[in-house]
Amino acid sequence: MRVAVGIAVLCLASGCLTGPGGEELDLEDQVKSRSLELSAEKRLERVTAIRDVSAGMGVLNGPLLAGIAESETNMAHCWSEATWACQGPASPSCDGGPVIAGAADGPCSARQGGLGMFQFDAGTYEQTLARDGEEILLLEGNIAKGVDFVLTRITEEIPGAGEWQAAIDWMNSIPMQAGEPLMEAWASMIVCRYNGCCSNSSLCQERRRKYRDNAISIYNEYGPEFWNAAGACEPVPPEGRVLDERDPCYVAGGDPKFWRREAAGFEGDLDWTMTTDLEREANYGIWRLDVAEAGRYEIEVHLDGGVFGRSQMARYRVRHAGATDEVVIDQSAHEGFVSLGAFDFAAGGDQHVMLGDNTGEPNEAEISLLFDAIRLTPAGAPAVDDEDGLDTGEGDLGGGCRASGGGAPAGAAAPLLLALLLARGRRRRG
Repeated sequence: MRVAVGIAVLCLASGCLTGPGGEELDLEDQVKSRSLELSAEKRLERVTAIRDVSAGMGVLNGPLLAGIAESETNMAHCWSEATWACQGPASPSCDGGPVIAGAADGPCSARQGGLGMFQFDAGTYEQTLARDGEEILLLEGNIAKGVDFVLTRITEEIPGAGEWQAAIDWMNSIPMQAGEPLMEAWASMIVCRYNGCCSNSSLCQERRRKYRDNAISIYNEYGPEFWNAAGACEPVPPEGRVLDERDPCYVAGGDPKFWRREAAGFEGDLDWTMTTDLEREANYGIWRLDVAEAGRYEIEVHLDGGVFGRSQMARYRVRHAGATDEVVIDQSAHEGFVSLGAFDFAAGGDQHVMLGDNTGEPNEAEISLLFDAIRLTPAGAPAVDDEDGLDTGEGDLGGGCRASGGGAPAGAAAPLLLALLLARGRRRRG
């Protein structure tokens, strides 16, 4: 069962201790040692990972995530970098050694406390891994879970940001400057929903400033050019282009433990996850479209004839020129590039194709949903697949007719960020 991370279960290394009278205590009052300072090389490795993993999930304002990591563990992910803490489970990101585990939840022998750089905690280590997946033991998986947690909180807390893309846009718009209303709103939300410090006490105000000021400091430390991840997403030229699911314009959002990657599909890779009948999407893909020249473009999606794409109710939402259209495709019935139709696009951004896992097909049915390349071409023009201008599209260009399907995809599955490191079985949601 998927459980939302809340205040009660997210007691991190920097908080959640109380004194005899119920007052909050700093970890420094309990642990008199301090972390080993990361080398400049290791610190650069951490902020680069935060920037790149966040950008891959649509968040281009990486310093906000780095500020959380700095506030929680001084960016330590491995116990060897913070030997005052408890030793968590072993991690390949720590050369097989233990990840850092929070020391604020009783003796280390109790195997409690948050795990890794972003300090996720559902009780014991075993309970945390059962809820969040072994991916959080890896640096990239820990970051991805942090991004997912933050975006989920934004959709719940921030007026007007109740959808994933709106939450991403809100987060990307926060200026790195103290006193700016959006930055202050961010700091208030994070200290309450991430650290459980929701009062106006002096301690909570101090922690609030810490999250805010650490983000600003890290932004200034590496400079705007380092943190500028937006430039990697290239505009769609007038002749069109293909955006694969590894393209910088592609966003894979939601809980990373539910993503799978396969060596198949367009140019040899694709992603999939299971469908749900939830009201809103939990995992989703967004192909961001910055169109260089306004016009009418045909959009096609690449499918595999039901090998990994088994959903009969894949709902693609196309946002274009201020409008949104929804097209339902039976993924199991088509192979190659399949047309969603032709749409009018304005020049510029704020346009995309989105596919969410809430197709209406219940998770218990174990129906997989495929995420692969999409192709844009001027309406009525020959399709262009790659830099060489080769048209390799094949298959039925009709959309949406139903065919029977079912079962789970064949082959070994691996998480999106961790394909070479961890193998996991089918996913279930309750």
